[in-house]
Amino acid sequence: MRFISIIILVFIILTGCSDKQSLELVRSSVEISYDRAGKTGITSGEKEGESIQPISLSYHFVLKNTDEDAIGGNEKLNKETYEYEDGLKVNLEPSKKLIEVSKEVMGFNIFNEEERTEAKMGMGTETIPVLEANHEGEYDLDFDLGALEENPEMRLAPSEEKLEKLINYAQDATLVIYIKDEEIARFDLTN
Repeated sequence: MRFISIIILVFIILTGCSDKQSLELVRSSVEISYDRAGKTGITSGEKEGESIQPISLSYHFVLKNTDEDAIGGNEKLNKETYEYEDGLKVNLEPSKKLIEVSKEVMGFNIFNEEERTEAKMGMGTETIPVLEANHEGEYDLDFDLGALEENPEMRLAPSEEKLEKLINYAQDATLVIYIKDEEIARFDLTN
């Protein structure tokens, strides 16, 4: 009887593993970006009407679908977030050390949405909701760090030395891929 239970358990485990999507991380990079698309408009003060360019911690990923079927979907658009609920989503899980460095450099954890909102700092993403079979797709995550000049809309960016420290630890994180809030893949960026 115990032998049959072990066979059933192994079958269940193997069946569960076969549901995992086949994604490969082809490339990843991170940089301090001074030219991320999307400027912030100044709405008050003596510089009203001008725009400022935020400095960002920019992650770039290239993923490849090695499966025979497409991964993701573009049928369930969330009209509040303008994201496809059935589409591929990328998320970054920072290590404890990266969170510490973020707090030291910025005064808050830039990877935490609540803390970013409280600090009035933004984040941008560029994703592809569907990755066709045997195709590659590019995904970007940009975390605003501030502006180079004083303005009423955005805090000043940290010094070059602090930005250098942040970039030195920026890949101490894990890239996690989701579909419909279900994790389908994860990649350690420290390798």
